[in-house]
Amino acid sequence: MGFKRFLLALLMLAAAQPVLSQPIPVEDFWKRSSFSQVKISPDGRYLAATVPFEKLRALVVMDLATKQITGSFKPQEKAYIGEFYWVSNKRLLFTSSVREGANASPSWTGAWYAMNADGSSIGTAYGRGYFAQILDTLKDDDKFVLVQYASDTGSSTYGRMNVENGDIRPTFKKPPTEGYGQFVTDNAAQVRGFIKAKSYKDSKVYMRASEEADWVVIHDQKATGQDFEAKAFSADNQVLYYTLSQDTGPNALFTYNFKSGEKKQIARDDNVDPGVLLSSPVDDSVYAVRYEDGFPRYEFIDKANPFARNLIKLQASFPDSDVYPVSATNDGNKIIYVVESDTIAGEYYLFDNTTQKAEHLVSRASWIDSAKLSLMEPMKFKTRDGLDIEVFVTTPKGSSGKNLPLIVNPHGGPFGPYDSWGYNPEVQMLASRGYAVMQVNFRGSGNYGKEFREKGYRQWGKTMQDDLTDATRWAISQGIADPNRICIYGASYGAYAALMGAAKEPALYRCAVGNVGTYDLPTQLNYSTNGGGGMNPAKAFFGDVAQDDVAQYSPARLAANIRIPVMLFAGEKDTTCPPEQTEMMYAALQKVGTPTEMKIYPGEGHGNVLKENQIDYANRLLAFFEKRLKEGTVTASPLKPIK
Repeated sequence: MGFKRFLLALLMLAAAQPVLSQPIPVEDFWKRSSFSQVKISPDGRYLAATVPFEKLRALVVMDLATKQITGSFKPQEKAYIGEFYWVSNKRLLFTSSVREGANASPSWTGAWYAMNADGSSIGTAYGRGYFAQILDTLKDDDKFVLVQYASDTGSSTYGRMNVENGDIRPTFKKPPTEGYGQFVTDNAAQVRGFIKAKSYKDSKVYMRASEEADWVVIHDQKATGQDFEAKAFSADNQVLYYTLSQDTGPNALFTYNFKSGEKKQIARDDNVDPGVLLSSPVDDSVYAVRYEDGFPRYEFIDKANPFARNLIKLQASFPDSDVYPVSATNDGNKIIYVVESDTIAGEYYLFDNTTQKAEHLVSRASWIDSAKLSLMEPMKFKTRDGLDIEVFVTTPKGSSGKNLPLIVNPHGGPFGPYDSWGYNPEVQMLASRGYAVMQVNFRGSGNYGKEFREKGYRQWGKTMQDDLTDATRWAISQGIADPNRICIYGASYGAYAALMGAAKEPALYRCAVGNVGTYDLPTQLNYSTNGGGGMNPAKAFFGDVAQDDVAQYSPARLAANIRIPVMLFAGEKDTTCPPEQTEMMYAALQKVGTPTEMKIYPGEGHGNVLKENQIDYANRLLAFFEKRLKEGTVTASPLKPIK
């Protein structure tokens, strides 16, 4: 097909992929995706994509008619192209992050870069110092984009940035209140909203019927106790779509009519929060809302919308997969869709609205044979206090799905993030080595409403931990897990939960692994309260040192009760969970004689970025599990659960 020449040209720039063997090599799971973003130009002539290399990420443009690369921007080593936008039929704006000094994690320079589709007229350092955020690409204006940035006084303002030279022309009109906030634009690029947050539970939402109208407060979080999120505008810009948290259950989708002031609930799922809204690329009419309820699905607000019909057709063509649009031409004649699943890392298709046919473009991970991957199944169980908890269980391909060595894998956060169905390279790597993997959306996780999330507040080591214990016992009762071969492993909060599980339920697990974790809550609470870690408001999430006695729920202070083998990882430059936390945990375990291994990666932050460190980490992890969970190598712990 035509794209072979495009792929061949890219392969000349990147290293060739190794041949698959049995089992899938560890390195294959940690390779960079061939394409992290793919977008079509507004007129449909060009295709742009970010292409990762070993120590940088480039931007490449191809002519769709000739299938030839027309331009590219390959930054200096240790620089990575981030988000990018087509700002006209021929010009792109993009960001670049750079690894500086000994830091392995790249950080945004605060500037924008520009390039024409043919690789000419490269502009650098647009908006440097302003950390400008694109509000709208101004579909009918090829020379400017609308950006938000901080004024000299620190307040939020906005203006038009020239895409040829980076100059910013303020078009600012006084916001409803001083200070920093987030502007919201409608489909005509008019600034219609301003969201000002004083704290995580004290924000106000200001809206106006037009840029000439007065600001009106349409939501006060402190007064109502409800969380607000703006989602989209209607085609005529007279209706705002937004979500509100509810007293019980998941969030609901509402509309606000600017003319009448009416607020109306239009959609609410029984189990999960509304996700993204899908709108027509032609007239911006909203046609669907996405839900991640076990398997992802859409509720169609307007099934007659031609783009709703397209999506329904493609879903039928790719059963058991997740299909969603990522880019389209201004006239809607060409749309790029991504097809994903638990066994498909991502396939890009170009859909022609005229012929109603989809052409395969590129794959994110062509070297992975999806036929060798394992299925992920969403399931539910009830906790000891009657709460419904969703888990995702992946069992090794070809296995009976019963009596398997199990890795319990709690996610990080913990408040807001959640695990979902789809391709997960780490989970697939573990499954390929014969392990079942269970991901648990314990109380505190996102996607199930405010009440569910807040049930986890101040519950570190308490009911949040009980959810993981109950999930593990459920997996045993279902025959999935061999009760003598279960390990608990996680990163960030998941690392805390892994070590706390080892301390609280010493007879349940045979080993524990913590990566970039927090293990001493008083120390972390003090660090976060004083501005570190990005975890404020710390007391609301962790608890209070005196009032809640968080020390008694700190694994580093419960090391005497941990008698199973432990492996710890950390990043030297981690500012979220400093490596001192890992060193404290290691020292405490060493003191009581618990078999413990520790690896701190130089230059890395809150998770490894460098490929060599990712592979080293994976190999150490697999070797540890192989040693601890192989049949005939484990014995039961004599210790009793702590109260």
